[in-house]
Amino acid sequence: MLSQDDIKTRINLYLKLLAPYFAVIIFWLFLQNAWLALLGYHLQIILWSKKLPFKNPWPSKKTDILISLAMAVAGPFIYFVLPLISQIDLSAWLLQYKLSGWLWLAMIPYFGLVHPFLEQAHWGPLREKTPAAGIFFAGYHVIVLYSLLTMFWLLASFIVLAAASLIWQQIAKNSKSYSAPVLSHILADFSVVIAAWLLLQ
Repeated sequence: MLSQDDIKTRINLYLKLLAPYFAVIIFWLFLQNAWLALLGYHLQIILWSKKLPFKNPWPSKKTDILISLAMAVAGPFIYFVLPLISQIDLSAWLLQYKLSGWLWLAMIPYFGLVHPFLEQAHWGPLREKTPAAGIFFAGYHVIVLYSLLTMFWLLASFIVLAAASLIWQQIAKNSKSYSAPVLSHILADFSVVIAAWLLLQ
């Protein structure tokens, strides 16, 4: 039988795993506001984190550095492939979630630079606690992309993101730092958002 401390620990874990889902369901699906969804998610990360683990933010092994650099290929892939696999025009999709004008321009540096730090601070410890963390991480992205991509590419995105979570877990383990995957996360997210910006030009 579980003790009260065990129950509290489990509830704590589940609430952390579901943090992006709360933000995405309320602010993305119902209010259709990308900024509120992202900030709602990040606020939960900050509230849950007693201390954000930003120590040693870069990978220490050469192979991990190369893997991190390779993550930048996400941007070129999105640039060339997204127009072929999306079921709605990108500009219309972004406008649907209130990303236009200065709100869209501000999202580029925020999503590319700030978001990776906070997300790794949140998911790094969770990946060590449960193998389900990678599934939860990939799952909330599927909700965000549901109205943009076809079902096949949603499944492909889920698999790629779950694999990325495993890669980041290994990088963190090799460097003994939850922040070590930040470099690859920045390169991936920043290249993707820049690709989106170029597609809109």
